[in-house]
Amino acid sequence: MPSTLRITGLATGLDVDNMVKQLMQAERTKVDKVKQDRQIIQWRQDLYREIIGDLNTFKKTYFDVLSPEKYILSPNSLSPYSVNMSTSTSAVKVTATASARAGQYEIKDITLAQTAKVQSKEIPDISTEVSSSGSLSIRYNDSTPIEIEYGSDKTYKTYKDIITAINTKSNGQLKAYYSEITKKITIETAKTGSESTITINGANDLLGITDGTSDNGEDASFQIKTPGASDYTSVTKSNNTFTIDGLTFTLNESTTDTIKFSVGVNSKPAIDKIKEFVEKYNEIIDKINKKISEKRAYSYRPLTDEQRKEMKEDEIKKWEEKAKEGLLKGDSMLQDLVYNLRQAFFEPLKDSGISIQEIGLSTSSDYTQKGKIIIDESKLKAALENRPDDVLNLLTKTSSIAYDPNKTYTGRGDRNSEIGIFQRLKDILEDNIRTTRNSSGKKGALLEKAGLKGDFSEFNNILYKELQQKDRIIEDLNKKLFDKENKYYQQFAKLEKAMQKYNDQSAWLSSQLGAMFK
Repeated sequence: MPSTLRITGLATGLDVDNMVKQLMQAERTKVDKVKQDRQIIQWRQDLYREIIGDLNTFKKTYFDVLSPEKYILSPNSLSPYSVNMSTSTSAVKVTATASARAGQYEIKDITLAQTAKVQSKEIPDISTEVSSSGSLSIRYNDSTPIEIEYGSDKTYKTYKDIITAINTKSNGQLKAYYSEITKKITIETAKTGSESTITINGANDLLGITDGTSDNGEDASFQIKTPGASDYTSVTKSNNTFTIDGLTFTLNESTTDTIKFSVGVNSKPAIDKIKEFVEKYNEIIDKINKKISEKRAYSYRPLTDEQRKEMKEDEIKKWEEKAKEGLLKGDSMLQDLVYNLRQAFFEPLKDSGISIQEIGLSTSSDYTQKGKIIIDESKLKAALENRPDDVLNLLTKTSSIAYDPNKTYTGRGDRNSEIGIFQRLKDILEDNIRTTRNSSGKKGALLEKAGLKGDFSEFNNILYKELQQKDRIIEDLNKKLFDKENKYYQQFAKLEKAMQKYNDQSAWLSSQLGAMFK
């Protein structure tokens, strides 16, 4: 709003500024009211975004497969078995899943799985242009060969270009690289095992590799003695990481050594993970429950600019904390969220073989704690150690029915009946904080309501649009306020002008009368 320098009250002696201020008070109150309403919307958006932030942190911590230490959806992460390596070695790493068998094991004569590979002649500098022209053909794993036209008049002119072309054209199924130590280019399959193959043609002049040169990969192999067995059994696998009989092996080195290890029951790590997960879940439930049940302090409205000027900083802070209370009371969206989260724990799982109560999970009997989960550790321990497969099915089982963002949680009954509790919780998080769109162009419900910073929804959500609407009203009211204030000043200016004229006439009359009576 433009500012105007005014000099008032010279003729009338009136405090015009104060009088205009009083006349405008009712108009300013209208603006203050809309500003207060706008502040409440802003606060509500901030409260929603706090909850969105908590849910996002929870999701990233426990439902991100790239964070294996906390990832809660893998049955292996909740296995009640542990592996104790009796032989110190770096040749192999062994972990136990829920399907493992306790007892003593021995493994020996480890041979690593190998890729199929070929090597070039020595090439001093891969950045120089190749000295010949031709077509390089590489067949791998019985696929259609990739063809690379090379030479000074072709797309691929240098050895570096050719390396890039091999990696790109094979979609990562081949790995081509240069060693500054050996001065050679190696071309190998990404896949290991005896079924991996590579055959090269057209590379004699280019790489010093005879036409038709081929190579096969090799399977990993080792001898293993299982609990109670008197003899070793031979095992071959196409990869160096694999799972057999509930044990996941990662082979790192070939060795003829005999390596001993034992598998025993140790449910503590799994119990600790479940406890930590439930604690974080309960913290979120508790926070949401407080927001949707706390009473609204209606007498504490957002402060106006004038009120803030008269208060100290700590008084403003306390006032605003009180004014924010109850802004999400009875919020239907958050009530649905809590209800669905609770249902996720207690809806039956088809063919689970075990109930939620049998693994020691229940809800608090305290109504104010609705939705929070209580753990009976002794029951959970017994279930993990005696019926691990059933427990992990109940918690982490997957389904061939994919998550459908076009359906609500309650509308996905077919999927819900087939997936474990933790999988259901992930679905509910997707429903509320999903950043991808469904077929109607909608993101997660909470993002549609309040938006997420850094996402397109930050400036495209219901509350943001309400804020924009309030801004337009405030702008319009301020314009009217300015016009009305100018009108009052103009009226007082006319009064000033009339009074000045009267004063001038009075002074002239006085001077004339004075002259007559001299």
